[in-house]
Amino acid sequence: MARNLSPPARIAIVGAAVVIVLAGVRTATPILGPFLVAVFFAMITAPVMTWLTRRGMPRILAAGAVVAGLAALLAGTVAFLAAALTGFILSLPQYEKALEAQVAMLAGYGIDPASISVWDYVDRGYVIQQIAGLAQQLGSVAFDAVIVFIAIAFLLIEAPRLAAVLARRLGPESSPFQHLSQSGRLLIDYVLVRTKVNLITGVGTGLFLALLGVDFAVLWGFIAFVLSYVPYVGLLTAAIPPTLLALIEYGPAGAVAVIAAIALIDAAAENLFLPRMAGRELDLSPFVVLFSIVFWGFVFGAVGVFLAIPLTIAVKLFLESWEETHWMGELMGSGERRG
Repeated sequence: MARNLSPPARIAIVGAAVVIVLAGVRTATPILGPFLVAVFFAMITAPVMTWLTRRGMPRILAAGAVVAGLAALLAGTVAFLAAALTGFILSLPQYEKALEAQVAMLAGYGIDPASISVWDYVDRGYVIQQIAGLAQQLGSVAFDAVIVFIAIAFLLIEAPRLAAVLARRLGPESSPFQHLSQSGRLLIDYVLVRTKVNLITGVGTGLFLALLGVDFAVLWGFIAFVLSYVPYVGLLTAAIPPTLLALIEYGPAGAVAVIAAIALIDAAAENLFLPRMAGRELDLSPFVVLFSIVFWGFVFGAVGVFLAIPLTIAVKLFLESWEETHWMGELMGSGERRG
């Protein structure tokens, strides 16, 4: 009966179905989000799992070792951020005096410093309130982390059985199964390359800020490393705090120096190091990359923002698996794929 419908009618029906599914997914984000993160980390840690099992470690122990490593990494990150943010909060009175000194320098430009009340525009309490709000959410985050770690362990243990079932049902030579396998390999390649490039960006940013004398340079470098997983807007967001801090400590010249340095570091990482490290072309249109951040962020929140590119890669390969939707996958490409 569907074949008797006109193309516009079929497009309208499929579009309506997609909207309904996405609305349901967005509603279920508190449940789906942790499991989506678990699938992502299970895929990128699968090579470590394979390496351990090939050396004779039982799958259960290997999965436990991988999860323990992830948990230790998370605990170390949380401890570092807690210490750094505590130091930043304790330094707020010092920055208040420095900012007021910067305002006092405006007298040389014919501006009356007494007419400007700096902290009427910079709310000190807002920063503390936001950090306190994050601390109150630690219980919920800890519960989600436990769910994620358990799910990662089960996925790593069950991976061979799941792969065998998919191969038997879809056929090992079928296009869907081949694209599914390719998506896993491409995801791992993307994460490894992206992590190396982000490490260059984060270390470069931290070193420059340390040489300039900006406080908490290691913290800002770490934030630059993490947020660089979000294309285009991530590093821009990460540059705001150190730029403001350089403005307070060293004036406009310091802020301009930070902006210029971070821009140069990012340009070098993205245009010099990324092409050399990338072993496989992602073949995604820049518009699709930007749209995917907004779209998946709307659907899954913060999880969707950080997983926007892997999710889009998976969707693109899924569309390319069938002749009817192959053209949609091509539309998402950059048009620069080498044959």
